[in-house]
Amino acid sequence: MKSASLRYLLLSRLLPAMLLLLVAGAATAYWTAWRSATKAYDRALFDAVLAIADQLQIVDGKPQLPLTPQARAVLLTDKFDEMFYAVRRADGALLDGDARLLVPPRGSPRRSSDAERFYFDGHIEAEPVRVSALETEHGGQRVTILAAETLVKRNALVQEILLGMLVPELALSFVSLIVVWVGIGAGLRPLQTLREELSGRSPTDLRPVRVGVPEEIQPVVTEINALLDRLAHSLTAQRNFVADAAHQLRTPVAALQAQVEAALGAPREEHGQAMQGILRATQRLSHLITQMLALARAEPAAGDVPEHLSLPDLIRHSAESYLPRAFERQIDLGFELTPAEVAGNPLLLQELLANLLDNALRHTPEGGTITVHCGQVDGEAQLCVEDSGPGIREEDRTRVFERFFRAAGSPNDGTGLGLAIVREIARQHGGHVEAGRSTSLGGACLSVRLPASRRHDPANVQAS
Repeated sequence: MKSASLRYLLLSRLLPAMLLLLVAGAATAYWTAWRSATKAYDRALFDAVLAIADQLQIVDGKPQLPLTPQARAVLLTDKFDEMFYAVRRADGALLDGDARLLVPPRGSPRRSSDAERFYFDGHIEAEPVRVSALETEHGGQRVTILAAETLVKRNALVQEILLGMLVPELALSFVSLIVVWVGIGAGLRPLQTLREELSGRSPTDLRPVRVGVPEEIQPVVTEINALLDRLAHSLTAQRNFVADAAHQLRTPVAALQAQVEAALGAPREEHGQAMQGILRATQRLSHLITQMLALARAEPAAGDVPEHLSLPDLIRHSAESYLPRAFERQIDLGFELTPAEVAGNPLLLQELLANLLDNALRHTPEGGTITVHCGQVDGEAQLCVEDSGPGIREEDRTRVFERFFRAAGSPNDGTGLGLAIVREIARQHGGHVEAGRSTSLGGACLSVRLPASRRHDPANVQAS
């Protein structure tokens, strides 16, 4: 599916708002123009009403309007509009003027005011007119004087004012649209620069992106750099793994090949001994491959959702497979477990414990002792494996966690990967591992510290 353009997406958000503002501006301009024209011409129309009121006389107790034909012509003459007038008594009887001009009753919606002076909109033979009226008293009689005109001048003034306001507003809107279009293009230019920076790189160029971008886009660049850093770490780990595998597998494969060649050339009565050598070589190769695959699995586990795990339960589950091996060599494998919880990958943590136990069983002599501790220390979960073996020399206590490092006097069947796996899994879970000397058993003490889970509940875990 084709993705929408960010430029058009921004315009689709801005244009409706601009159109709404334009419509609101037009409505405001129309109301302003209409109100201004109405007020101006209503005042002029009321002047005609006042002129008629000045000419009104009382003859024989009756109001009369003695206007000459010339005066009437002057009163009703207008260059643009047709004029009308009427004078009516309080009972509505017409005294003079156009009978088509009627007085709306008080309280009628047509009247703009209930005072003596008021205005209203009317019709004369379907022609809309504006009417100005004055209720006054002459000789003790109430009369209403009305003057009306058509709307030609008013509509022309409204159109003139509206046009004078809308043309600049339309021009301003057009200029604003151009400015917005150019501004959006300028604002999106850093994204184009970022795209060119990334598209011009080779697959192996994982250097951080150094592009000047606005503050709003900077988090995106930061995340891209973080992703490139993780990719660089992952690729480095893969390259190291491939190099280590190529180097380390060469020796056991060569040994296995030599054992097979020796078996082929040995007399029939020595075939059993030769097959034992092949079996041992195969077992060493299998163990090395297993360890290397475990190391490869331990390194890039990003995206795993951590689980809340009980450390004592995890130890019980993992240690069951090592008890027969300990009984075979008459090793006292004991556990001192107190409540502790961690958040992590259960398979990797089981792999961590399995490598610690495998390392202890390999270095502990027959009849020796291995003790596994766990608990909380200084707000962290601690897992400790102690043994009664020869221990680790002080100068080797940091190097034992390096890949393929084997201290002097180590068993020949080791691969040098077990403790490297332990360090990698601990680091992946936000913890660390240390090697020291066991004060109670005299051998090695390997201690792993991991962040304690926030969901820790001692009541749910019982010590063994």
